[in-house]
Amino acid sequence: MTEYDSALPATIPVGQGVSMTFLRDHAHLSRVHIEKGVLEEFQVPAHWHEEHDELFRVIEGRLEVRLGPETKFCTAADGEICIPKGIVHSLRVVMGEECIFEERTDPMDDGKELFFRNALAGGKQVRHFFQAMLIMYHGDTRPALPLHSKWLEKTLVSVIGYYVAPFLGYKLAVPSLK
Repeated sequence: MTEYDSALPATIPVGQGVSMTFLRDHAHLSRVHIEKGVLEEFQVPAHWHEEHDELFRVIEGRLEVRLGPETKFCTAADGEICIPKGIVHSLRVVMGEECIFEERTDPMDDGKELFFRNALAGGKQVRHFFQAMLIMYHGDTRPALPLHSKWLEKTLVSVIGYYVAPFLGYKLAVPSLK
């Protein structure tokens, strides 16, 4: 079991009416709660993972999931959904609707929590390109570019995230969970 920094809160804000809770010692890693009436659309842009499968389940409401070329709404009745590594996917909650979903990775590791803590530092999604590439490099996430060339996407994240962003002074907000 990992020793966690006690200063890291279990729940972090993601925006107005949106929060993420880290579920340590639970079958799932995180729970995202989008409250009813949130005036901004919650979405996770198209991306893929090189090292892990991603599994999630909707607890309440509905979640629009793009998995490869197909898009569908998932609800609690769908049970756990597996997104195999390497498959482009995105998530979206319809503005104004309440939704609660949980996710985990297979294999399970702390890297996903570290990724989320960095991507959501300051209570909102990172929007700066160099910071995003640094976070993606350290957290098994690759953007899905319009022509979707895995080689190009991996190279972009590696060069910008490993070399350029640190050279320009960008750092991870949370370098470790310990």
